[in-house]
Amino acid sequence: MSHLIVCGVNFHFHPLAIREHLVIPDSCLKHGLRALAQFPHLSESVILSTCNRTEVYAVVSDISKGFAEIESFFRSVQQVTDHTGLSPNYKLMGDDVALHLMRVASGLDSMVLGEGQIMSQVKFAHQCALEAKTAGVVMDNMFKQALNCGKRVRSQTSLGKRAVSISSAAVEIAKDYFKERNVDFENLKVTILGAGKMAKICLKHMLNSKKAPKQIRVVNRTKRDLEDCFQNSKRSNFRVIEVNETFNFEQRHEAVAQSDLVFVATSAHRHLLTQGEAEKAFALASNSNETKCLIVDISVPRNVDPELATIDGVTLKHTDDLAGLVNKNLEERRKVALEADEIIFDCLDEFNSWQKARSVVPTITELKEKVETIRQAQLQGAGSVEFKALSREEIARLEEISQAIVNQILHIPMVNLKAAASSSDLQALARQAETLRNLFNLDPLAKKCSHAQSNQNIQEVHQNHPVHPGNQ
Repeated sequence: MSHLIVCGVNFHFHPLAIREHLVIPDSCLKHGLRALAQFPHLSESVILSTCNRTEVYAVVSDISKGFAEIESFFRSVQQVTDHTGLSPNYKLMGDDVALHLMRVASGLDSMVLGEGQIMSQVKFAHQCALEAKTAGVVMDNMFKQALNCGKRVRSQTSLGKRAVSISSAAVEIAKDYFKERNVDFENLKVTILGAGKMAKICLKHMLNSKKAPKQIRVVNRTKRDLEDCFQNSKRSNFRVIEVNETFNFEQRHEAVAQSDLVFVATSAHRHLLTQGEAEKAFALASNSNETKCLIVDISVPRNVDPELATIDGVTLKHTDDLAGLVNKNLEERRKVALEADEIIFDCLDEFNSWQKARSVVPTITELKEKVETIRQAQLQGAGSVEFKALSREEIARLEEISQAIVNQILHIPMVNLKAAASSSDLQALARQAETLRNLFNLDPLAKKCSHAQSNQNIQEVHQNHPVHPGNQ
């Protein structure tokens, strides 16, 4: 028997200082999935790793052993020397797994309510697991249902009216910071370190502001990745300074020291801004910076040394500082959650119905195989002379008639079994399946078969005999 489980760490329980040591970068996701595939009690697995969470979803043959194996995986991932006992701090099983994933995909479990990037992150996690062949029919269906749920929540509730992300929240934090100090946002010298998706969103939100900064510098390791950023800036009335004309990436500390506001949106696994180098740069900065410097690091793991906060005139913020926005929007979060509940539980019901229908697939598969074997043996007459003497047209007619008889015999048992699968009475479903197995002398449900062959049979049956019209 298989069970659904999920465990991991997220922003609800662990601060960024801990979460960042369990982040699995996109480039390493398939390596992690292959490592999970080696555990004997995990038949399927998907890794979802974002700035808010790192989670492992799995189908396991034994719940306690499955959790233990995933904890072992996390211990091999984490690199925190003073937290050697660090392990996933929440564990869910059964229906709660699908419910949790649907809330995550809908943006309801994000630090920033309705955070827009989570859908693409869930989709990427799903695709990686499919390519690594660690997502079987259960994970595949659950993630498809979760993505569909996320789309419905965004299109059918007020959540869709919010164009929010970690990057846009970082810009809002910066605006509030300078507004409190009576500093005009448009007069700021801004540097964006990075040119990836999150950096582009930062730039977009600044350029779309009523009073956007007139001097924005983008610093990146390669010039090629800057092109999209500059294409965006050309459509605005504001000037973006191309950093390669004045600074190169190795001079990033100097660029920061000459800025009032810095966004760090990179994906390195080390500190790109270090305390020692930054101190030297700020000391040598020729500009008179009366407004001081705000650095917002939205990279996970952090790419700014926390010690930069000790430099006189530097204020450092990171993703956990977005908690203020979370608290400010608690009432809106509750309202949107109520709107989304009906959609989420509707999607959950669809997934549960699919799971129940799937439980009868082995019986249907084996019944079809057994009857087909009997049909073929009788049709060929064990190589009888009479059969060999038939013409091609006569053989085709016999095939057609015998197949029609088999389909008629199997039709009612299969219809009844699928009808039982759509009900909530699992015991009645199990009794009907076992009755069929006894009547047709099929192997017990515990019959051993390879996982790969089992999945292949399941997929073939769902293609030829769909058991839930909503999942095709």
